[in-house]
Amino acid sequence: MSVQLIVYPQSYNGSSNAISNNPNQFLIDGLSFGSLNVSSSFVSSASPSLVMQDAIDNYSSIAVNTWARYRNTVSTIPAELLGSLVYSPSTNAGTGVIQKLSNLTVGTTYEVTIVLGTVNPGTLTIRLYTGTVLQSSTVYNSPTGTITATFTANSTSDTILFDWDGSLLTVDSISIIPKAQRPSDTISDLSTGEVIVDLYEMEDIPLTLSVDEFKNVAEKVQSYSKAFNLPATKRNNKIFDNVFELTRTDDGIVFNPYVKTQCVLKQNGYILFEGYLRLIDISDKGGEISYNVNLYSEVVALADVLKDKTFKDLDFSELDHDYDKDNIKNSWVNTTGITLTNALSSTNSFAYSSAIGNLTNTNVLKYPFVDWTGQILLANGSTGNNATIGNPELTALEQAFRPFIKIKYLIDKIFADTEFTYSSDFFDTANFGTLFMDFNWGEGNVPNDFNTAGESVAKSSDADNFAPNGSYSAVLFPHDNPFSPNFTWTSNAGFNTGTSVFTAVQDNTTYNISYDIFLLFTGTANVTIEWFSSTSGVMNQQTFSGVNTDQVNYTGFISTTLNTGQTLSCRFKADQTNAVKQDNVVAFGSHVSGTVSSTVIANATLLHTLRGDLGQYDFLKGLVNMFNLVTMPDPDNPNNIIIEPYADVFVSNTAGTNLASRSIQHDWTDKIDVSEMTLKPLVDLNKETIFKFLEDDNDYNFNVYKNATNGFLYGSHKFDASTSATGLPTLFEGTKEITADPFAATIVRPISPQFTSFIVPVIYSMNDDGTTEGFDNEPRILHINDVVSNITFYVPAQNGGTSENITQFLQASHLSSIPIVAGTTTDLNYGECQYINPLSPTVVDNLYNTYWSPYYNELYNADTRIMTIKVNLNAADINTFKFSDKVMLKNRVFRVNKIDYKPNDLATVEFILIP
Repeated sequence: MSVQLIVYPQSYNGSSNAISNNPNQFLIDGLSFGSLNVSSSFVSSASPSLVMQDAIDNYSSIAVNTWARYRNTVSTIPAELLGSLVYSPSTNAGTGVIQKLSNLTVGTTYEVTIVLGTVNPGTLTIRLYTGTVLQSSTVYNSPTGTITATFTANSTSDTILFDWDGSLLTVDSISIIPKAQRPSDTISDLSTGEVIVDLYEMEDIPLTLSVDEFKNVAEKVQSYSKAFNLPATKRNNKIFDNVFELTRTDDGIVFNPYVKTQCVLKQNGYILFEGYLRLIDISDKGGEISYNVNLYSEVVALADVLKDKTFKDLDFSELDHDYDKDNIKNSWVNTTGITLTNALSSTNSFAYSSAIGNLTNTNVLKYPFVDWTGQILLANGSTGNNATIGNPELTALEQAFRPFIKIKYLIDKIFADTEFTYSSDFFDTANFGTLFMDFNWGEGNVPNDFNTAGESVAKSSDADNFAPNGSYSAVLFPHDNPFSPNFTWTSNAGFNTGTSVFTAVQDNTTYNISYDIFLLFTGTANVTIEWFSSTSGVMNQQTFSGVNTDQVNYTGFISTTLNTGQTLSCRFKADQTNAVKQDNVVAFGSHVSGTVSSTVIANATLLHTLRGDLGQYDFLKGLVNMFNLVTMPDPDNPNNIIIEPYADVFVSNTAGTNLASRSIQHDWTDKIDVSEMTLKPLVDLNKETIFKFLEDDNDYNFNVYKNATNGFLYGSHKFDASTSATGLPTLFEGTKEITADPFAATIVRPISPQFTSFIVPVIYSMNDDGTTEGFDNEPRILHINDVVSNITFYVPAQNGGTSENITQFLQASHLSSIPIVAGTTTDLNYGECQYINPLSPTVVDNLYNTYWSPYYNELYNADTRIMTIKVNLNAADINTFKFSDKVMLKNRVFRVNKIDYKPNDLATVEFILIP
């Protein structure tokens, strides 16, 4: 019988390149450009066509892996603003950045990927130099989106240059990695690049096949093989790139033992296993070298992929939006949704909603009413606004409104960043579609809502502005840039063209300013020039000395945050009268440019606070423990994972008169070896099992409930097996906990006793002095319920929105509906518990009853048995078997828990006899 082990290239895409799935990033600081603003800068006076070469010549001895910048005399130096590389409007191809690369492989092709943000007309040029010699040049006219270019390394430390000539351009990221390519000495046997591994003669690879450990559901044991050896044949040595050879050189194929290697195991043409191969070690016994490997399933591979990833690794920038009253209210309406800062890229975005039907709005982010601080007032007129007396009054939107994101959207985003897909009827249900997770930011207040860019200049026609003797006066920039009429400060920037002073118009306003100021000496003097903030004081001060006709240039970048009324200005003074003035003859004179923002609810707001540190696999594992999910490889697509609740996979109809109608797919009666059989009850079980959420220690309302109920944890459930169904004591011992880590339970109650229908989640802490505040809470999963009307509460004027007495709110709860509808309302709590009045009665359709009791009813049934027996299974049996299948043995129905399969031998099968 023929057994084949087929191995795919580690960067499987139909071609072989082992290193591209673990790419070395050859460009340093190309994601956030954090070092750019402190990097070297060079001003070239060369003619326009020679500026780039002049910059390269200037930086001929630049250190490797560091940024350098250049500009011509009429352009602004590039700078980092809000994590992006920003090219200010330029002319004559005169502004750019340079980096000398390291550790390149001569002759290897590398791929340059540039992700553009804000784009205006212009020309982007990418040049590669070896030393100061130009090797290649690629020009892009009016580029947009993502640009991909390639170059071939001519030395181990070529230099790359990115030049811009045009209006404003922002670059979100730049990366350089080796390009996937088929090695010249390919050993591919099959059409898509995979190869057949040499096995030892008569090698039969043993497999353990399983999707779920019935006796311990918290452990998701998946399919794998025991370790086995592969011979060091010429073919295998090529596949594993002679890993045992310590003196080997990089031939471009390099096998990486830390990268997943996709594989398929076949017998007689039937696929027995599709998953991944792991190289464990290489042994050399008396000159006989062998590779020790094992195989493991796709689901295990998903855990490996996600184990070190957090939510910070996801990109939620498509959800950027203004945080204001209009968006909050619009989020309550599924067919309206929030208005996004930038339109979605296409209808393929996970944020696209057919219920809305456009690319500018989404309903995957909502703002339900939650008491986040415990500081919501009851209006009594003391605050002097028009709040309705006696009703709740917010002093800030963030007291009640912080973002929640749809769980299904989060799952889709996680999988989209892996090589895996998933299928789940459960995730597509309407009930699951109402689940959202909070993206609270903790104690602090939310940023405000604008982002504006601008530039101001001085002209040669302006009156002389001399630095005064002994006291400071402002450096003046009284005009908009005539070359960039659309690059103009808005009123939110608070820029006064007469005084050239920035004054913040609201709190938390961030100023990121690039400046280029020319000074002309008309006598002998010393001049001091600086930026001055009314909150930070002196910033970037510099002193120049000169004599008549000397010119100096004060250039750089500053960033500072101001609150309402605080100011920022550039000022100067001299030690002689009328000895130093602004030089407005050079180009268009002194100028400042940059951005002024009060950050929107954006990627950084969502992910660089609490939720950014949440592990992606922890998030998925929490859902598994809430809904008792089973994950199975898709038999029709090895990279697809099927995810469904236990009951939907294993609990099926047993009524009927034939096997098919009783959900029985196989009759293996004639395949079993009855001479060796072990049948035993399940005795290794716990006396009690506690189902619970994480305890959020600082959650004041949770702790009040716990103390009032003698330690009962809100949302928890205890399964007690200390007595049998007949009332007799059992032999079970010990306690097991199943925790929905990382999620915590959420108390819902009336916002105040007199508003019995104003029921909201309450998530805040209490200090020792009795004051309350927001805190860094554990993640919460809640149903987003309907909009509740006939409730009045006041919101203040904030972020451009007017004050209002609002008469409805969006409700969120662990209940799928409020008021409770018997037989319809579902509960995200594990078990029944006393709700806080007026919520009543207890909902029966909770997590335990719906998703866990089918499993526990089988696990603890007195007639449930484990049977281990030898079965004569062949490759076709394994190929067609699914673990959701039922098997008939001697007129009894079994579920298969595990198969230890070895080609050409009897398989050892562990069956579960389920009553």
